[in-house]
Amino acid sequence: MFHFNPMAGNACFRGGGGGNSWIRVGWKPPSTGIFKLNTDGASKGNPGKAGAGGLIRNHEGRWVAGFCHNIGTTNSLEAELTAIRDGLELVNRLRLTNVDVETDSKLAVQLIAGSIFSGEHVNNLVNDCRRLMAEIGSTTLIHVYREANACADILANLGVVADGLEVFANAPSCVAHQLHDDAIGVEYSRQMKQHADVGVRGVMRQRLEHIATVF
Repeated sequence: MFHFNPMAGNACFRGGGGGNSWIRVGWKPPSTGIFKLNTDGASKGNPGKAGAGGLIRNHEGRWVAGFCHNIGTTNSLEAELTAIRDGLELVNRLRLTNVDVETDSKLAVQLIAGSIFSGEHVNNLVNDCRRLMAEIGSTTLIHVYREANACADILANLGVVADGLEVFANAPSCVAHQLHDDAIGVEYSRQMKQHADVGVRGVMRQRLEHIATVF
């Protein structure tokens, strides 16, 4: 069984004027007995040179496994979906169950959930993600802000210059500092403008329209 939550773990409080909100954002460990997979995609130019990356941690924030992947030239949406698929394949290979999956791409979450639809060029990636989540079993797919996804962002950018797909049994040095900050609960302030959700929907609509014209 798997389910989706497009906005979770992003608690906010009202700011002091201007109709804006401030939120405190940081990586949160999963409950005991549950693993967490964070993934991210990077595209330098959108479309441009692209990479995918991700990592699996336990309830203590300890590294279980991770990966980065050079995926050639593509757009940011395909990079995000590829990262989710690669991460789920790694989870499956390790025979892990009870996994929370986090990505900072709300669009990717909505596509996999089926709440919005895109062109045929991403259908295979979306279907792969759905199939893998069903095979893994108890899995959630959650959107988080990028401040809660910093380790995956580092690995995605590493993927841009990697030699194909690389899987790491131990954390590479480039992610060690952020991994430590996440484990001790470091949080970051993020300002949200009023009606931000409307703006996000508008951006996603524009992205889908742009992608439809490219492919």
